[in-house]
Amino acid sequence: MRFSVPSLLGLLLLASACEGPEGTSEPVATTTHALLRIERSAYVGAESEATGVAFAGIVRVPVLADPEPLLRLFGKSVSLPSAGQCAPLGHEREALAASDLSRAEFLKAGDVLLGANDSQTLLAPRAFPLEVPGFVYTSRDQASASLPSASGYLLRTTGSDQLAPLEVRVQAPEELLDVTVAGYPLTALEGVDARAGTTLAWRAGDARDIVYVEVSGAPEVGTLGVCAFRDADGVGALPRGMFGAVGNGSLTFHRLREVAADVPSLDGAEVRFDFALTASVAFQ
Repeated sequence: MRFSVPSLLGLLLLASACEGPEGTSEPVATTTHALLRIERSAYVGAESEATGVAFAGIVRVPVLADPEPLLRLFGKSVSLPSAGQCAPLGHEREALAASDLSRAEFLKAGDVLLGANDSQTLLAPRAFPLEVPGFVYTSRDQASASLPSASGYLLRTTGSDQLAPLEVRVQAPEELLDVTVAGYPLTALEGVDARAGTTLAWRAGDARDIVYVEVSGAPEVGTLGVCAFRDADGVGALPRGMFGAVGNGSLTFHRLREVAADVPSLDGAEVRFDFALTASVAFQ
């Protein structure tokens, strides 16, 4: 997948936040949140060679802090505009105060198992990329056979001295189907007129889901902009000018589902599925 990477400034703010105020030792009330993310991507014409990755993290933060910035840093995340809107690369939500993320800690969860369609994968513990105590858990390779669409998922942990065992159940969306650009199916798409607005269509999905489209230039250029749409509408449009795209590039269509899960032992839990389909195109 092609996603935006958090800015260096954001990383530095989070790193400094996690150090906590110098000399502070008094106890702070905390909340515990979990995020499970399933990402799967394929190229048009090579759907059978799709790759995917799973990520799970459980973080404890001060009671008034938002855990989202830390949970989003590990893996590939993008800030989206509102449904029906487009934005160039660099469109970001308002940053949180660095002090809100002081004393963050990722909790040990024991063995972390992710199951779907009667198969089960043991996620591997990995150190968080910043100086934050604890571990997050990810799939061990890029194989996607155990990360199917339109399936029920079960995340199960055995627990540790920091965290009781827990289970999270959720239903994954279907992959995007019948996608067209300016009336052409992706399999027949070769060029896109970047000077004019371009219509999009797909087989409409669940009302709770979002379809977003990344417009990318050549590999050395990367993502130029992104547009978001309500999945249930089944239609959308890319803006005139295509964020300045010229020459060879790509369009990547994502179906995104974000759902809150009820886990009694946690203050919050969110599951995100992101299924992507990329078509190489020439912007004219």
